[in-house]
Amino acid sequence: MPRTAETPSDQDLIKKVCLGSRSSYEILLKRHERLVAKAVHDVVRDLAAVEDLMQDVFIKVFQKLHLYDPEKGRFPVWLGTVARHEAINYIRRHKRTGTVSLDETMGNAGFSPIDRPSEQASKKEVWGRIIAAIGKLSEPAQTILKERMIEGKRFDQIAKSLNRPLDTVKTIYYRNTESLRKKLGVPL
Repeated sequence: MPRTAETPSDQDLIKKVCLGSRSSYEILLKRHERLVAKAVHDVVRDLAAVEDLMQDVFIKVFQKLHLYDPEKGRFPVWLGTVARHEAINYIRRHKRTGTVSLDETMGNAGFSPIDRPSEQASKKEVWGRIIAAIGKLSEPAQTILKERMIEGKRFDQIAKSLNRPLDTVKTIYYRNTESLRKKLGVPL
């Protein structure tokens, strides 16, 4: 989301969060939830674990936000690092007990630790329907929608990886998201 004059920067939001603003924290979470989902998924590759770990990451970030130093790097980089470290720690903990699942499932963005459980269940159900519907698409639509919606890749990155023109990738994406929106009755 491009920042406008009225859109607060990460730094502004962090300052407000450190002063106790819950709404600023919610904005910060919403802004970076895909980044966290992707960072966690890249390590764990287990949908249920991604969901739980996203909550753990955002709780840890809230507790440690006062330690973030903008002089040492941009906030998204710091946040991605925290997310990856939490995911690696999860893998280490579960390797010892032998309970880690390494399913090749897609990441699941959209959850935050401040959602009520009923909202999380609803989001999980909607994302499950969306992921299932994407899985039924033919190629290259399936890959384009997965990479854009789940992994948060830019259109130019997708076009390059598929060796297709940028406009073609965008057309396939928008045509299929509109079709899924009508079919599923959910905003995409």
